[in-house]
Amino acid sequence: MPELQELASLPAHADPAWTVTFNPTRPLLASCSTDRTIRLFSYILPSSSPSEGLPGKDDPQPVFSLMKVIETEHKRTVRSIAWSPDGRTLASGSFDSTVGVWEEVVPTSDDEDDGDEGVYKPEGSDDDDVGGSKEKEWECVTTLEGHESECKSVGFSSDGALLASCSRDKSVWVWEVQPDADFECIAVMMEHSQDVKGIAWHPHEEILASASYDSNIHLAYDDPDSDWYTFQKLHPSLPLSPPTLPALLKSSYPSSAPSSSSAPQHLIEALLPTQEEQEADAALQVPELEEDETVWCVAWSADGGWMVSGGDTGGLRVWRRTGSQSDSPFKEVLHIPAHTRSIFSLAWSPPLTTSPSDLGLIASGGGDGKIIIWQVTKLAGEEGKEVGVDVKPIAAKKNAHGVADINSVSWCVREDKKGAGLGMLSSAADDGSVRVWRVVRDD
Repeated sequence: MPELQELASLPAHADPAWTVTFNPTRPLLASCSTDRTIRLFSYILPSSSPSEGLPGKDDPQPVFSLMKVIETEHKRTVRSIAWSPDGRTLASGSFDSTVGVWEEVVPTSDDEDDGDEGVYKPEGSDDDDVGGSKEKEWECVTTLEGHESECKSVGFSSDGALLASCSRDKSVWVWEVQPDADFECIAVMMEHSQDVKGIAWHPHEEILASASYDSNIHLAYDDPDSDWYTFQKLHPSLPLSPPTLPALLKSSYPSSAPSSSSAPQHLIEALLPTQEEQEADAALQVPELEEDETVWCVAWSADGGWMVSGGDTGGLRVWRRTGSQSDSPFKEVLHIPAHTRSIFSLAWSPPLTTSPSDLGLIASGGGDGKIIIWQVTKLAGEEGKEVGVDVKPIAAKKNAHGVADINSVSWCVREDKKGAGLGMLSSAADDGSVRVWRVVRDD
């Protein structure tokens, strides 16, 4: 049975850490914080790693180290960061309402009389070359303005041609990436009625999902005959099924005894509250949510045919694409119990095997301090029936960052080295800490 193994507890930010994200082409991990800094951590992977499936718990571990602290020019919290697909550019969204765009600059030597103070020189993606022979600096090459309030999330499209941002001002902006660090705003969408909490680009198409305090998920794309517009508004509505975590464990791990579960003990202990925790929750007298829930986060499956969302009720909702066109509607197909507080972050890994039914792993982090790993399996549809999906918890960590809320989870997905970092993820929390984990098989 898989477990969640801690690999590293990295030097913490001075204030809450909001986002962590692995570079897609280089051995770098970035984090951002209320302290207005961006931290870059480098890592060295073991020389031998599995090309398929999860690593073993006794396999060699990667080594992480703090490489750079970027003192940003933002005047308030850096809430979100995102790498471009080529790994050469980093975008930052701040509560000061601006978006910063950062590139790595290698200072030229004194004897190079070319008139430039520094030039961008990508060093490739070899793990051994992260440090390089010259000291590099990350510089803010442009600052994007336009939002009227806090910027909550930023993200690049899958081809790197577009950058999106969202804000408390209820807007979603789309910027076209142009040469020489120039960006042109090509769309401003104001269709949400409340604070927009997060955005996520489709992994292959120019489709943008946005999640909001207004309890809706909007899907938008660029109509060739018109402009960017929202082609579907998703409103979570399915009831929990099964209604409780014990019932979910029982259905996911059935036992020969009708009233029991065969789930491993470590998973039961991580997911289910102790008697003391139940009593503490009861003492808080937290009222049940009477209105629709805030949708905090969304994430796409690697094939783009599925989407997962999380919100205030702590349940995990899965959505399925019902057609093959860009504007084919999505349908909510699953709503299962997950966290006892809000889900603040979701990440969906690529498949770990070549099996057509393998849809990868979902990592969820929430206000209850837990990180939960979910195995997602596509179920073959019988004749006349829709394709289904099975989502079950396979690993979890209670108090992953002590008593702090989990604000962000991120899988390591290296496009330059397929299979590198399989099962590895990072997390950031309210106490400023950044940690690295991997899902391991129990040999």
